[in-house]
Amino acid sequence: MEVTLESLTPGSPPSIEEPNHPVTSPRPSSDHPASEDQPLLSDEDRTTDTESTFETETYDSLGVEEEAVVSSSSWAAYVNVICVVAGSGILGLPYAVKQGGWIALGLIVLSMLITLHTSVILIKCLYYNKNSTGKRLSSYGDIGYAAFGNFGRYFLVGVFNNSLLIGVPILFFILAGQSLDNIVEQIWDIKLGVRIWTVISASIVAFPFVFMKTLKETVILGVFGSATTFFTVIAIVVLSFVDLPNVVNSPNPPSHSMWAFTGFPVALASISFSFGGNNVFPHIEESMRNKKNWNLVVGLGLATCAAMYALVAFAGYYVYGDNVMSPIYLNLPKGLVLTIATLFMTVHVLTTAPIYLTTFAFETEKYLKITRDFHSPLSEFALRALFRTSLIVLCTGIAVIVPFFGDFMSFLGALSTCACVFVLPVVFYLKLFGWKTMSIWALLWNLFVVVVGVIACVIGSADAILALVRDFREMAVKH
Repeated sequence: MEVTLESLTPGSPPSIEEPNHPVTSPRPSSDHPASEDQPLLSDEDRTTDTESTFETETYDSLGVEEEAVVSSSSWAAYVNVICVVAGSGILGLPYAVKQGGWIALGLIVLSMLITLHTSVILIKCLYYNKNSTGKRLSSYGDIGYAAFGNFGRYFLVGVFNNSLLIGVPILFFILAGQSLDNIVEQIWDIKLGVRIWTVISASIVAFPFVFMKTLKETVILGVFGSATTFFTVIAIVVLSFVDLPNVVNSPNPPSHSMWAFTGFPVALASISFSFGGNNVFPHIEESMRNKKNWNLVVGLGLATCAAMYALVAFAGYYVYGDNVMSPIYLNLPKGLVLTIATLFMTVHVLTTAPIYLTTFAFETEKYLKITRDFHSPLSEFALRALFRTSLIVLCTGIAVIVPFFGDFMSFLGALSTCACVFVLPVVFYLKLFGWKTMSIWALLWNLFVVVVGVIACVIGSADAILALVRDFREMAVKH
């Protein structure tokens, strides 16, 4: 059965046409064992003419067979996509719309379409030379190496991708620490402080992170995390509109902007952060039993996230306007529902953090040779536990030093997410598959994606850094 995304994207941008010549790898990776999958491309399958950018080549046309090994289902992959993508970023979306004005709601749709496109071509890059090597590349870093050698692996991917894999858990620890501090103070009138709760949150994450070696073992965390996200979205929307009469009749009623030009790049950076996660997608796709369903799985997953984002962003900005804060729960009326929603989002980020950390650790451990190929099972576990514990300590230390959720999210979104989600997949794809035989519209679409990503990365990073500097100065004045 051929699985495409044409039904999901009726107004898709122009198609990407594949090169009509075989593609060979100047630097075939030798770091990973050969896969048992069938060869990806036969000679007669090299040239295809697709109808949708987001479809590119279906897995049937690429010759990918269903695997007989024990793997996760497409449903589990869909859940993991939602869990990885729809996280703490959702709490900052009303504030992002405030920064860019009502028109910034359109950035949610644009970011989803770009992310869908880059997520499909990123996975395709994993298979680009399998007919020659018999191997599927296993990670974002492998793609970078195949495209640009060590510069691609250790600089382009190493800097941007790994900073995101480490930065997201740090952001999660910040949010969890703030949330738990508020919850415990409201319920039991106990004030331990945000920093202590940040350390406690990191300690909770440490257990599954150390003992769950790969993503296949974190699926149950994804199921629970996705369920908590749905509840949180409903709670935010309902509580916002329940609070609307109080806000309208307050001494400082909200105002709204149609378009805020100066804040638009930062808004794009924050929204793009909410669609981050494609650095984990190679591992989610690898864990799927039927890899032919990847395009459909990621399309449905991102569409689900976009729908939730639009609801939260619209409700939060409509009710609170220019008075909206990040995270949004700081505006919402206090009570049992908000406490439960905050607790659920806290549980979500604590169950999602191990997925990001595991992705980073798994690749780093292979580089450091912390595997069964070089150590006994007991020695391998001890070294892995030591490395992962040290990583948790590092992330916790940064979260304690930089406790500014909203501006740290903007900085992370601008610097890393825009590069990893918008820019690098297109650059790697064009390098590996070529651009000369592409239609002009397909080439323009890809160039548009890169330009949007670069603008958001440069301007958004500068604005976010200035905001963080202001945060530190204000914190110094208070103390």
